[in-house]
Amino acid sequence: MQAFLLRFHHFGLASRRPEQTLRFLRGLGHEVAMEVYDPLQNVNLWLCTHFSMPTVELVGPAEGQGPLDAILATSNESIYHLCYETENLDASLEAMKAAGFRVICISAPKPAILFNNRQVSFYMIKDFGIIELLEPA
Repeated sequence: MQAFLLRFHHFGLASRRPEQTLRFLRGLGHEVAMEVYDPLQNVNLWLCTHFSMPTVELVGPAEGQGPLDAILATSNESIYHLCYETENLDASLEAMKAAGFRVICISAPKPAILFNNRQVSFYMIKDFGIIELLEPA
């Protein structure tokens, strides 16, 4: 049974050179379903879909400081988050905490232009890593 009430949606891949990363993804058969600049996060985004492989959210830096600065400080690319959809954010977070996981909010819910302004938030899960939670429309 799935205790946290989550469904896998995509993984997030940060890249200092997104045009090169896109070339590789296209070589794997991914297609760019959407490309946007997100001013709330100050990043460029490409949602790359595939008929049989996981969806990839390619995240590239924009002008000035942004959330990728620390992530790309030691590497030009990094898979840095997994995104899950939740029908009930509070219930999912409480289930993780009840299971004994330390859950730290690193970005409070805000509308995500890439996902038709659905609310997204980011959390550091101790002993797992960063997850993005995507709320219903």
